[in-house]
Amino acid sequence: MAISTEEKIRDAAKRIFLEKGFGSTTTRDIAESADTNIALVNYYFHSKERLFQEIFQDSFAETFAPATRILNDDLPLEAKIYKFVDYMTDLLKKDPLLPVFVLSEMRGENTKICEMASKMQEAGPNKFLQQLEREAEKGNIRRVDFDQVEVSLMSMVVFPFISMNVLKLKKQMSTEEFYRFVEERKKAIPEMILSYLRCREE
Repeated sequence: MAISTEEKIRDAAKRIFLEKGFGSTTTRDIAESADTNIALVNYYFHSKERLFQEIFQDSFAETFAPATRILNDDLPLEAKIYKFVDYMTDLLKKDPLLPVFVLSEMRGENTKICEMASKMQEAGPNKFLQQLEREAEKGNIRRVDFDQVEVSLMSMVVFPFISMNVLKLKKQMSTEEFYRFVEERKKAIPEMILSYLRCREE
């Protein structure tokens, strides 16, 4: 089945936005990459800004919506944490530029992007936080700031991909060795999070 011009433009725009960000990308870049012209880019998407918003929304949803569903699943706590780390690692291995793109644009001055991200984050992992509260009430884990746990869990998965080039240089890793390293973290991250939660204060 042939890919439509609109899909070609969207695919090209995503590639370039991921590589260069919004500010460094021009409509001409997108048109040339999609093997089309500026007029057709504007015909389908009206402006670079509108096309970017669609790409950002799709990318943000692709990154965080499935992860949120996992954290809100009715799974035992330990199984849930392992599943979350496994899923996010595989997702970021497939598209390692994705977290850099999402986070860098959220830090920018585009208020529409910040508002969009804020609204999408409102539907966050509330059930996960409630589950942590219940486990603490049962005495299965210690009571800590569970917002910190949530942020730590996400950042421990995402950070190696954000700093991939630095890690590869510092540790003299090949790309293959880097991906072996993040595979090992599928076990290491849950162990660290669970050890922290189960640590008994004296």
